[in-house]
Amino acid sequence: LELLEDISLYFREVRKKYAKFEGALKGVDPRILTAQVPGGMLSNLENQLRDQNASDRLDEVLKEIPSVRKDLGYVPLVTPTSQIVGTQSVINVLSGERYKSISKETAGVLRGEYGATAAPVNKELQARVLDGKDPVTCRPADLIEPEMDKLSAELRDIAKQENIKLAENDIDDVLIYALFQQVGINFLKNRGNPDAFEPAPGTEPAETATAPAMAAAPASSEAAVESYRVSVNGTQYDVVVGPGDADISQVTPVAATPAAPAAAAAPGTGGTDIRAPLAGSVIDVLVAVGDQVSEGDPVMIVEAMKMETEIRANASGKIQAIAIKKGDAIKTDESLMTIG
Repeated sequence: LELLEDISLYFREVRKKYAKFEGALKGVDPRILTAQVPGGMLSNLENQLRDQNASDRLDEVLKEIPSVRKDLGYVPLVTPTSQIVGTQSVINVLSGERYKSISKETAGVLRGEYGATAAPVNKELQARVLDGKDPVTCRPADLIEPEMDKLSAELRDIAKQENIKLAENDIDDVLIYALFQQVGINFLKNRGNPDAFEPAPGTEPAETATAPAMAAAPASSEAAVESYRVSVNGTQYDVVVGPGDADISQVTPVAATPAAPAAAAAPGTGGTDIRAPLAGSVIDVLVAVGDQVSEGDPVMIVEAMKMETEIRANASGKIQAIAIKKGDAIKTDESLMTIG
């Protein structure tokens, strides 16, 4: 017992280094029995919701999991199908509508790409993803075409465009690209650059070069004062912003000026925004400015919570503006495109 106490004392100190990575789920949680969620999957769900700024919605996700699992033929909650069920449950809850977006992997289960399920899948969902095609009834791996040469060529093209130095024997780099796509490209691009990654636990980040410059900046309060013109509900105001101790004076509206002749509408003006339902990264943009789309058409593919999800047009019309590009990181509710 004394030896165990010594070990415990040691790990108490070690644990402090990793405290920020710990979740709030500790001890016995009876919800696990209801949702049939393994402990590892539960902590992963917590991390996913934290990344989406929705930690307060864990209870809703746990209630949704049994329903999603039933729709997918009661797949076992082990890797990878536990991740598929969990992520689709999160998407259903955050989007406010069940199966408004279906991840690529969820569609794969419904198509039979992961093999036969223990029970029949939801026929309505299956018909939606099959879109008139037949489900897979043979060994799914028999339908996979060889991809190694194609992936190798793709990575070499990307390496030339992005000025990425690949390893002399690039098989490992190709596998990284095949498995992790945009995340893998970002890793290869910054390999050898420790500043691009999180510092090791317990180490302090290096002092930024801007700190001395900031300290040496003149302390003149006048230099810190800036003027802005803002518009609130159609009324313009002149606003002066200064140091925190400055007095606040009454702001008066700017006198209205005669309206100028209407200019051509800027891209996105007066249109319908397509907003990000999830935080993640853009894998592909499927449309261009000027393209005509119908409501429900896929317009881009994003990677969120380790799953690929299509984002679809929420209205019919012409693409007026695209605010993102392939490889960009996006935040929840960020404007991605405008349809006019």
